[in-house]
Amino acid sequence: MSDVRKVSVLAVDDSKTMLAMIASQLKGSDFEVIATASSGPEAVEKFKQHKPQLVLLDIVMPEVSGIDTLERLLDADTGACVVMVSSAGSEDNVQACLKKGAKSFLQKPIQKDGMLATLKNVCQQVGVEL
Repeated sequence: MSDVRKVSVLAVDDSKTMLAMIASQLKGSDFEVIATASSGPEAVEKFKQHKPQLVLLDIVMPEVSGIDTLERLLDADTGACVVMVSSAGSEDNVQACLKKGAKSFLQKPIQKDGMLATLKNVCQQVGVEL
């Protein structure tokens, strides 16, 4: 097996099923889920601990919303590369996230090919090598 370095991903969603699905869909790709979180505060903690190259962040979560969590991640690291994920994909939500610093947006239900294409595109935008 080759020693190809994968792009590290922190997946954040309050649904354990969604976290498992994301990890499963990224298996065998250029991306690897290195940590998961089920809340905004946990996401910020895991982000600081693991320093992932990409964050997949759900918008609708209890306690702290994904939009507020996005701001906290960018406060912790202005170079954080965050892709928002949600079934609440109204144009207003998408624009709010992009305006606050998200690199892209994925609509649930997530399709594997669409997710991989979006993540590769984001990596190219920010200069992360695949």
